[in-house]
Amino acid sequence: MFCKKLSFILGGLLALNVQAEGLHALGDIEQVAYEYALKQAQMQHDNPQVALASLDPRLRLKRCSSELEVFTKTAATTIGNQTIGVKCSFPTTWTVYVPVKVRVFKPIVVANRSLPANHIITENDIKKQTRDIAALRQGYLVDTKPLIGQQVKYATSMGSVVTLNSVRPQKIVRRGEQIMLVASVGKMEVRMNGTALADAQLGQKVKVKNSSSKRVVEGIVEAPGIVKVAM
Repeated sequence: MFCKKLSFILGGLLALNVQAEGLHALGDIEQVAYEYALKQAQMQHDNPQVALASLDPRLRLKRCSSELEVFTKTAATTIGNQTIGVKCSFPTTWTVYVPVKVRVFKPIVVANRSLPANHIITENDIKKQTRDIAALRQGYLVDTKPLIGQQVKYATSMGSVVTLNSVRPQKIVRRGEQIMLVASVGKMEVRMNGTALADAQLGQKVKVKNSSSKRVVEGIVEAPGIVKVAM
């Protein structure tokens, strides 16, 4: 109890000392920087959290009579580490910079278990977990649907963030695989056996060697093991 009273008295004396010297309260500068960072973040995100680094208590700034001007040189960035500038124009000119960190927590998609390279993602392989998106430099997803059926590019550890850059469309035709060539002639459909000469994804062009004529033709992958060619 005694310590609390002593702290209150010392705080009051410090405030009186600042006023007596005609200095601007550092707490006021920190407050406007905090409000500015919070407002900017709230324009794009829900429930942002702002952490402020205190100014050096040895800093001595003349009391500002004009409205404090608040700004940042990184207006496009509203989350993560930032530096907020606070400027006075009258009666003297001074500018100080307040370091802030803005955090925004969202449920994003992460690996539910370790995923080997080339693994085809299922619903059980991924989940949502709340993370600070300010720390996610490579982006993130809030929906699992775009990832289902995609192929993992590289080994991914459990808990790692999974994005569209982490995956590629599944290859449904493999080089050397026996496939069915399908060609339409009027209302007729002709089917021939062939050999894929490269890996290919759904909707991608691939060259195929006709097993009968030995001709190499190019077609579009329509389904697993099926390539449609134009006649």
